[in-house]
Amino acid sequence: MKKEHTTKNPLKKLSLQWRLTLIITLLMTVTCVLMYFFISNSAVTGIENLGDYVVKINETDSTPITFNINPNTLFAGLSDQVQETKDLFHTRSIIATAIIILLSSVGTYFISRRALLPLRRLSNEVNKIEAQNLSESLEVPDTNDEISRLTGSFNKMLSRLDDAFTAQKQFSASAAHELRTPLAVMQTNLEVFARKKTPTIEEYQDIFGMIQNQTERLSHLSEVLLDMTGIQSVERSDSISLAELTDEVCCDLASIADQKKVELIQEEGDCTVTGSYLLLYRAVYNLVENAIKYNHSGGKVTVKISQTKALPAAHSKPADYALVEVTDTGIGISPEYQEKIFAPFFRVDKSRSRAMGGAGLGLALVAEIARQHGGQVKVLASSEQGSTIALVLPINSPLIEI
Repeated sequence: MKKEHTTKNPLKKLSLQWRLTLIITLLMTVTCVLMYFFISNSAVTGIENLGDYVVKINETDSTPITFNINPNTLFAGLSDQVQETKDLFHTRSIIATAIIILLSSVGTYFISRRALLPLRRLSNEVNKIEAQNLSESLEVPDTNDEISRLTGSFNKMLSRLDDAFTAQKQFSASAAHELRTPLAVMQTNLEVFARKKTPTIEEYQDIFGMIQNQTERLSHLSEVLLDMTGIQSVERSDSISLAELTDEVCCDLASIADQKKVELIQEEGDCTVTGSYLLLYRAVYNLVENAIKYNHSGGKVTVKISQTKALPAAHSKPADYALVEVTDTGIGISPEYQEKIFAPFFRVDKSRSRAMGGAGLGLALVAEIARQHGGQVKVLASSEQGSTIALVLPINSPLIEI
């Protein structure tokens, strides 16, 4: 079996302070060496260009006389002194260059250490953050620099994480409670049944019926929980006719509506949106099924599809939206519950919901599907004569609030 050899960059193991120091030292070294060669060559070239002196004698009545004089003939050992001067200049230049590079490196190290001190403090504060204190924001410096902006962005991320963790904790606690309830019911009934020495056939049938009902409830709850956790990974690129989708939903729910003696009505109208057919089918299905379940015998459920224009606050131009309105003739929803009904595991009438097999996740799933498609679900109207719940989906642009 061959082992893969990966080349690791040793600089990645160094701290940011050392990396800054090395990079700036390298730049200083290159700059000083270039300056050294430029100044040294200029000085040496100037010394070596010292040629013979030209002497000119002017006479008043005759032509001037000029002649050259070699300085070495006048000053013995001048060439040796020039060479010594050049060597001394080279030596001093090298020493000066080395000292400048060394001092610059040391200065860079301490300056970068001081400059990175806010980042080091931020790192220490971040290390103290745990799941229990996500709500505690970091202090944002008043410097208005990169560190300040980084701290502000980190605080926003902390806020989002805190909201996500809180929602997850609430969802997990509610899910655990919902899963525990049918298990507790089965355990209690089985313990009572086990104490009976000679159970009758009717008692066997009762215990089997109870186990079957609770098992179906657990199975339904598990399916809904799996649906909610897998929404984010579903592709949302289908071109969907909402009229055809709603027609399929009404056909699938016709038998349930007949059992409840509720009339299903689909009005004319259609809109085409882009999304996941599977998820939007589930959303419309849950809305219509919910309207059937909590309706009066002999009531009606009407589904209307329309297109509307709204002016979201974040847009300068109106946008087009598709509305799937589900209207029932039930008892209505109190105003204080009209937003809470879309929260997971919330039920207005818990005893009635349990009797109908509800787990309080149907409308929460609809709300999550709408959010994943850039839309929303909301109660448009509700009274003692019934309610209208609308699934609002963007046609060309994401939905902000209408």
